Amino acid sequence: MSEEVLVDETTLGVAPSRVRRVSWGAIFAGVFFATVLQIMFTLLGAAVGFGPLKPAEQSNPSQAMAIGAGIWLLITGLVSIWMGACVAGRLSGGPRRADGMLHGLLTWSVSTVVAIGLLATGLGSVIGGTAALINSALAVANGGTAPESQPLASLTDQVKSLLPQAGALLPPTGRTGSPVPGRLTELTQQDSELASAVGKMETHGGASKSCADRDQVVNLLTTKHNLSKQEAENLVDQWEQQFQQAKVNASQQLNETGHAVAHGVALSSFWGFLALFLGLLVSAWGGWAGTASLPRPT
Repeated sequence: MSEEVLVDETTLGVAPSRVRRVSWGAIFAGVFFATVLQIMFTLLGAAVGFGPLKPAEQSNPSQAMAIGAGIWLLITGLVSIWMGACVAGRLSGGPRRADGMLHGLLTWSVSTVVAIGLLATGLGSVIGGTAALINSALAVANGGTAPESQPLASLTDQVKSLLPQAGALLPPTGRTGSPVPGRLTELTQQDSELASAVGKMETHGGASKSCADRDQVVNLLTTKHNLSKQEAENLVDQWEQQFQQAKVNASQQLNETGHAVAHGVALSSFWGFLALFLGLLVSAWGGWAGTASLPRPT
């Protein structure tokens, strides 16, 4: 019994590189080429950008530098990925221009993953250290103090710097913060027992939320500070009104800060998506251009 052998005549006389649809060697070559180009462009941008920089004569040099660096990195990144995709498409040896476009897209994908991986590991630390050094130099040039010479702020200090009104919510019981102004607060600075009672009342939401804490504060004012019951109650009521107002202001400030953070994250995500989308288009174009330079089979 004889076997029938089928031969695909379309592949006869065609070089192996014309049959292979994916050339990872070409893709990695494009990635390396694009990466080296981006490093060169980054060094050139640093040389051009930092050369004429005069922090002492500019009001906000860090903001202008950040905007210029972002634009430069976007443009040079697109140029680098186009060149890398063009190299990948040219070396792929694909029979059709669509193959070159796919090689360009794969080059862009691998380059993006590699860049994210580098930024998330060692290179991110190097960039962070460089940024800290630059920030220190700008601070010194502006007559300030270098960040390295200052102790690291605690999380509470950072929150209070963003939310100044939040300091009013902290009771005068030894914790850092701006207490609610008034005579009651002045008395708590002289009497630790009264400060503890007021802090407990504030922790429970104020005098209107905890009658037991209110009565304790009133009793301390009448017994230890020689105030009448009416005067003590008026003092607590005044403190309560200021406390609730400070609480409302802090809540509003927190909402505004949260909205600003959400808006910043949304805006950053949009620009990141736009940059990646432009990179996708440019890489497809570069792969197509690289394959288009190959001689067409007759």
